[in-house]
Amino acid sequence: MHEEFKIFYGGTILTMDEKEKVEAVAVRGDQIIFAGSLKACEEAVSGHEVEKIDLEGRCLMPGFIDPHAHLMMLGMCHTWIDLSYPKVKSIDDIVMELSKFKDTLKDGGIIRGFGFDQRNLAEKRYPTADDLDRVTTDFPVQIMHVSGHSNVVNHYFLKQLGVDEHTGDPEGGVIGRDENGVPNGQLYDSANDFFAKNAGVVIGNNGPNIHMPDTPDNLLTLVKVGQEQCLAAGVTTINDPQVTKQELETFESSRKNGLLKMRIIMSFLSTYLDKLIDLGFRSGFGDDQLSIGSIKFYADGSLNSGTAYLSSGYSDSKRTQGYLYHSPDEFKEMFVKAHKQGFQTITHAQGDGAIQVVIDSVRESQKQLLREDIRHRIEHCGLPSKEQINDLADLKIWPVPQPQHVYQFAEGVVRAVGDHGINYSPYGWFKEKNIPIVLSSDAPVAPPNPILAVYAAVTRNTLQGNVIGAEHRISLTEALKGYTIEAAKAIHKENIIGSVEEGKLADFVVLEKDPYEVEINELKNIDVCETWISGEKVYAKEEMQEGVVSK
Repeated sequence: MHEEFKIFYGGTILTMDEKEKVEAVAVRGDQIIFAGSLKACEEAVSGHEVEKIDLEGRCLMPGFIDPHAHLMMLGMCHTWIDLSYPKVKSIDDIVMELSKFKDTLKDGGIIRGFGFDQRNLAEKRYPTADDLDRVTTDFPVQIMHVSGHSNVVNHYFLKQLGVDEHTGDPEGGVIGRDENGVPNGQLYDSANDFFAKNAGVVIGNNGPNIHMPDTPDNLLTLVKVGQEQCLAAGVTTINDPQVTKQELETFESSRKNGLLKMRIIMSFLSTYLDKLIDLGFRSGFGDDQLSIGSIKFYADGSLNSGTAYLSSGYSDSKRTQGYLYHSPDEFKEMFVKAHKQGFQTITHAQGDGAIQVVIDSVRESQKQLLREDIRHRIEHCGLPSKEQINDLADLKIWPVPQPQHVYQFAEGVVRAVGDHGINYSPYGWFKEKNIPIVLSSDAPVAPPNPILAVYAAVTRNTLQGNVIGAEHRISLTEALKGYTIEAAKAIHKENIIGSVEEGKLADFVVLEKDPYEVEINELKNIDVCETWISGEKVYAKEEMQEGVVSK
């Protein structure tokens, strides 16, 4: 096999390891063979034909690693109508945006929108079927909450889904109802399974169903669209935290036909736990591009949609308490089973009540079978209590929050839960106890934009221009490491990615500016110029602007 040699030089190179900065990087094929002085890199490749790549003053870093991003859901939501704030500020705006598309509908057509947030709407409430009937009563209309944890449909779609006043609430979910008990179009958490009953993946009370039925070709398109978003943001590896048969088959297919460029670590939904154990799987199966990383559990719902299990409850919802997907005993039994099989686990837990269920389950698992360095994770870990931070440290649990959620949603969370809402994603508390600092996006809940996440983590600024929880700010170095080497550790891949050092894979992002050389408020405006995976350029901003996709 012919191996190509490359040297990157002529700009700032941030390694994210103890060297911090180097002058140049030498690459052979898909691997870094030296990082240091330009002279030493030239010596490392002497005798070979070498392509020298001048960074022209730009900044090269390890490719960003997003340990919590839903790739196909990201693609799906980019093909739906954008209902995000501040584009949409009221229910009237939602109706207006959706109505633009009603004349394009044919038989079998559906109008779908994504990204509304009731706390940022003028009415400060969820839309209902009555609201969506204003769009059309002759076709189905569906809008998905920005969290992915709930949907609202019109009456036409409710009827199509077979949901009426005789339909009971599923375990781990709720059907919204009016004062007479008649369904009002709102479907929360596991009630999203109604979309998949006739065709698609039914997951029961193992999570909100984000797996909308579709054709194999359309599903491949979702990978393509989602991947384009990631590569343009410098993301070279993701941990997809909710994989079902649908995602597995589509990722495999996209890999076979050469579409897949990124590295994907798959977290299988707990629906599949017994099947995976029967087949003898555990964390680590696969290769450098596509592998099984962990089992994904859901403990509670969403802080944004008001369904997370919080001891304090909510002041802006009739459901003041939120709920759990499983009883604590059922959850613990499943968790112990995964732990004993050798799976790393990642559990969605936003409220302190749900976080406690995870803490208790980790403690019981380690009591039954001690596993060193398994790195069980809590995804989001939105509002733990101060006391629970000690447990996270003692049990070596890795929290994986999303700084952009603070940027987008913190003001609404504080209004809904009270003053302790300022401790949303409490990185400051994690630092006090030397708990790892990891950043992620939860795309499409937030865009897969590591630069914006770094800005949000360093400033704790909100979209409305305020600061929420200043004590939880982290340093620029902590934030950049949280999206590179620490993120790599969260997925047990730090031996091959996450830093620019010898022996690791040549995954890089090239930024237009060095993040250390700009004013803090300018951080979020730094552009991604190029993205490289395995020593190959997979994205270039200039070429995209000219309408040519970089090979």
